Amino acid sequence: MTLVHPTAIVDPRAKLASDVEIGPYSVIGEHVELASGVVVGSHVTLMGRTSIGSRTRISPFAVIGGEPQVLGASGENTVLVIGEDNVIREFASIHVGSPNGGGCTRIGNRNFILNNVHIAHDCRIGNHCMLASFSALAGHVLLEDHVVFGAMTAVHQFVRIGESAFTAANSMVSKDTVPYSKVAGDRARFAGLNTLGLRRRGFSDQAIGRLKHAFHILFHSKLRLEPAADLVKRECGDVPEVAHLLRFIEESERGFIR
Repeated sequence: MTLVHPTAIVDPRAKLASDVEIGPYSVIGEHVELASGVVVGSHVTLMGRTSIGSRTRISPFAVIGGEPQVLGASGENTVLVIGEDNVIREFASIHVGSPNGGGCTRIGNRNFILNNVHIAHDCRIGNHCMLASFSALAGHVLLEDHVVFGAMTAVHQFVRIGESAFTAANSMVSKDTVPYSKVAGDRARFAGLNTLGLRRRGFSDQAIGRLKHAFHILFHSKLRLEPAADLVKRECGDVPEVAHLLRFIEESERGFIR
């Protein structure tokens, strides 16, 4: 049975699963869709064309589905899609997509979005990411799976953050961050392989060793990028993680932190 607090305001056109919980003084807009098991805390605002997947939990004062912060864009026909089993903590803000940016902001499954995090229009976030307090993503940012942000990380628009990358607290990220790496500083600089994160994920010693070798060639050999990438491909390009690393680098448009 849907549990809606008497002080909550829920538009009758919103689509709520039968077991959704809505806390005191929360506001749910007409185009919002909440799947089974979603829990919305007190004083939450859900607006726009926003769909939220099963068992996602939203803490007080979060604002989800607001218009994109783009001059001249209302966001009326754009969407926000949030997957399953996410945790969205206090005062987080997440916007729908923009009309000229693809029209969709998308967040995957099992992400942990801490207090005061901001996710702007047209961002794409994978699965199992952790965004620490007061981090901010500008528009069109891409996060692959298992990304971890230290507190107050800020990411420039159109930047890509690769799988299992880690940013230290207060990192200002203005270029792509390659998979499996650590970056830190203002502006963020390469700080090595994210060995601890990879071990926590269960990467084998062999895979970590091959990535260390690839990173040594790419970041410490003083070779130019193209010959360094060719050497990595010849020596360990058959390792799936290394192949993904090389593909990410090849597809970079902004350049990557090196």
